Amino acid sequence: MPLSFILIDENETSCTNVAKLAANSNQIKLVKTFSSLKSARKFLQDATVDFLIIDPNLSSELGFSFIEKEQSKQPIVMLSPRTKDAVKAYTIGVFDFILKPIDAQRFEKTIERLTNQGYFIEKKEIILPTKYIEVRCDLMTERIEHEKIDFIEAMGDYVKIETAKRKYVVLMSMKKMLELLPDTTFFRSHKSYIINLQKVNNYTSNEIHLKNKTIPLSRFRSKEFKKLILSR
Repeated sequence: MPLSFILIDENETSCTNVAKLAANSNQIKLVKTFSSLKSARKFLQDATVDFLIIDPNLSSELGFSFIEKEQSKQPIVMLSPRTKDAVKAYTIGVFDFILKPIDAQRFEKTIERLTNQGYFIEKKEIILPTKYIEVRCDLMTERIEHEKIDFIEAMGDYVKIETAKRKYVVLMSMKKMLELLPDTTFFRSHKSYIINLQKVNNYTSNEIHLKNKTIPLSRFRSKEFKKLILSR
């Protein structure tokens, strides 16, 4: 599976070049491009990527400060037209620095290092969730950690994945969604609902109470649900 990344750069030419390089590679996947740190931060609150590419020279924004805070979560590749930024990049410990304009061969070498299995086996223990699903939502691939999911609700041909911070509407059947989730953590309590068992506060014979939602419990699934809850 290709490594996912976001690009943070306000230069349109640079963004176009990176997008073309990513499109020609089967090792990486550009998820989204941002021209500001504010929008990138908002995206990263609910989504996870394998690495970031950023030019810290953003208008009126503290790009280097952002890098210092984010690099413990995922590898960061820094882009810059200024050679002096290379010294600062390696001082704060970014994964790699690429001088603009971007040379295709130099970019490929960075990607080869990123996709090195030894490197990512070590890093995944720290920065990547071990349990997640990937779904298509609003023309983007979203990675959602299991522990963030409260419940899933059927909506015709779609399902709605509810988390504390965001709702994802995905074109998928409940059956397919259930196949993607571990049966030790998720349970189909009703034809229209899948719940995260870790989010259950209490329950009755026909209802399951989560923090901010009451979910119906089918009488045909009540026995199995109680067995699962009591075994946790």
